[in-house]
Amino acid sequence: MRFLHLAPAIAAATAALALAACTPADAALEGDLVINGLDPATWTVVVTRAENKTAISIVGEPSFEGPAPVKAAVKTPEGKDEFTLTSATPKGDFVIRLRQEACLDGIDNNVKYEWAASVDWQGELFTGCARAPVKK
Repeated sequence: MRFLHLAPAIAAATAALALAACTPADAALEGDLVINGLDPATWTVVVTRAENKTAISIVGEPSFEGPAPVKAAVKTPEGKDEFTLTSATPKGDFVIRLRQEACLDGIDNNVKYEWAASVDWQGELFTGCARAPVKK
């Protein structure tokens, strides 16, 4: 009984730790995203959280969908922070690796994205960039 006065402090500390695990930068990965690239082919991923949907399009292949991806934080062998977004599609897990760094669109290199992206999909390495969708 004498420890009941600690309950609010413990709850506050737990909430602070949970918030600290999600930095403002990677909090953006919890929302809608547009991820695209040109290497080795034009590819696009659109994550729409409200619809629980990940739409995947790779030139030369039929488009396919999966649920909104699950985010995980990992460390690279060099000790840098990286995040993965995994969508369990009917064709298998589609895993997107994201690093927070400036990324140019590759078309005219005038559009700067916040995240560099890569996907190892069916034996091919796709590279590109990611950002939150532009609000209309």
